[in-house]
Amino acid sequence: MLIRYIIKRILIAIPVLLVISFFVFMMIQLPPGNYLDTLIEQMENEGQVDMVRVENLKARYHFDQPDYIKYFYWITGFVHGDLGKGFSNDTEVTETLKKYVPVTAAISIFTILLTWMIAVPFGISAAVKKNTVWDYLLTFIGLAAMATPAFVIALVFQVVMRKMSPEYDPTGLVSKAVADLPWYSAAKIVDLLKHLLVPVFILGVAGTAGMIRIMRANVIDELKKQYVLCARARGLHPALVVLRYPVRVAINPFMSNIGLILPRIISGSLIVSVVLGLPTLGPVVLKAIMSQDTYLAASCVFVQCVLSIVGILVSDIMLSLVDPRIRFGAKA
Repeated sequence: MLIRYIIKRILIAIPVLLVISFFVFMMIQLPPGNYLDTLIEQMENEGQVDMVRVENLKARYHFDQPDYIKYFYWITGFVHGDLGKGFSNDTEVTETLKKYVPVTAAISIFTILLTWMIAVPFGISAAVKKNTVWDYLLTFIGLAAMATPAFVIALVFQVVMRKMSPEYDPTGLVSKAVADLPWYSAAKIVDLLKHLLVPVFILGVAGTAGMIRIMRANVIDELKKQYVLCARARGLHPALVVLRYPVRVAINPFMSNIGLILPRIISGSLIVSVVLGLPTLGPVVLKAIMSQDTYLAASCVFVQCVLSIVGILVSDIMLSLVDPRIRFGAKA
């Protein structure tokens, strides 16, 4: 059954996340030194070393223990919801995640939805009108979009918008004029949607171009098969032939790519978030790594990995709903 298949995928995801968490924590520990060494050096330069603070940090975060011991304390705290505090700002890591994870997840979800809404119809159109001017135009636009880095598009967009509409600020998620309004006010919601469309569009450009190519190739392969010729011979409407048969089969690998799109969106949003001043996990991770804030950096990176695994799980579930063969395989 489908429920059994979902449970199986979740059980497989648990050890995968444990392995990922171990490598994430160890990779963040690779740079020489740590936050405590940097803090002591900074105190020495200032002429006074607060040994009480140093000993408290050493006892709380186990700086005198091997890395695998520190990983054990970190992952057990993560499971129990106690991620400690950021070294530099003395703020609970859980509070930081509560502030930035929803925005990161919302941008990623809306980007995937935009990718689907554009890629499916344009991919079908390019396949049906293969080797026409329309097909060549989509191919050119798609290759140009895939070759252009997202942060370059963000920089160009800012320059163009400032010249066309100087009063519009494309950075952040809300304008300063409505920042103090309650979140449920109509003006703030409209302003939020205007700003949210900017990173969604920029992050979705390259992914949409790639998915159009995938959808086009899949539909073209299906249009060559005998069952399509038989459907046309029965006198079915050409649009109905394409939508009922080839598209239904061609959508399978399209859906399976959700798990590949989401990590690219999350990783690619770091520079875009810095350029656009977005309150996402990207700038937080960058700042934490530069300041050697191990717990904050490891927690943020691991949450991004969890979001990617969840995206792959959702992709598998949707693929099983579309393709009956996966459900039958799940029963076996």
